[in-house]
Amino acid sequence: MTRWDLDILIPAHRLVFALQDDEFVELKAPSTYGTFRSYRKLPDTVPAMIAWPNTVLLRGAENIVIDPGYQTQGDMLIGALESRGLEPDDIPTVVMTHLHSDHVTALPQLGDVELFVHEDEMENSHAGPYRGVRDHAEVRLLTGDEGEIRPGLRWIHTPGHSPGHIAIAVDTEDGLAVVAGDTPGPNPAWFAEMDLPDGFPDREQHLEAFERIRALDPVLMIPGHTPPVRLR
Repeated sequence: MTRWDLDILIPAHRLVFALQDDEFVELKAPSTYGTFRSYRKLPDTVPAMIAWPNTVLLRGAENIVIDPGYQTQGDMLIGALESRGLEPDDIPTVVMTHLHSDHVTALPQLGDVELFVHEDEMENSHAGPYRGVRDHAEVRLLTGDEGEIRPGLRWIHTPGHSPGHIAIAVDTEDGLAVVAGDTPGPNPAWFAEMDLPDGFPDREQHLEAFERIRALDPVLMIPGHTPPVRLR
């Protein structure tokens, strides 16, 4: 069996700002979810939020990056690679959980890459405004409900957060890890309890995606915007 070394290249982080009574303020909390919750509860303000996702590095037969991240990170992606003895040209392959701007707009820092993304994501409206970030990518469309990208590296379709959202299953020495993207949402309790608030957008699709991820029986899940979760 092919196994990969998995590393959180850039950990998830949120910044919340607000314009309140003509004053610009920043809100912080001990956790990314706490910061998100403060954003949702801001009274009488004009709020804004920057949410950087977990960017994952896989090392094995080749080096692969999952979800390069947000362009607002500046050169953080390059610096994180250099700290591990890698240059952008050492990354030939990128896999996207989905094409929202906070996950994909740092892609140009990696130069010429083979880019794996589900075909349903390419057809969605949010993929259009950021098509320029794919100028140096050779796009490989994933089709159907599941498949293999490389030996020991599989994917399953987990729509809900976006139509072409996928989760990536990675065989590691410690067991199966799943890079789940934004499917688990900002509140870790939702996936832990396998439930979502009533009225949550595309609630049933999200819950079906929760079940698909659970069915893989991973030892570790890496959400998009909260810390990794050890599941067993």
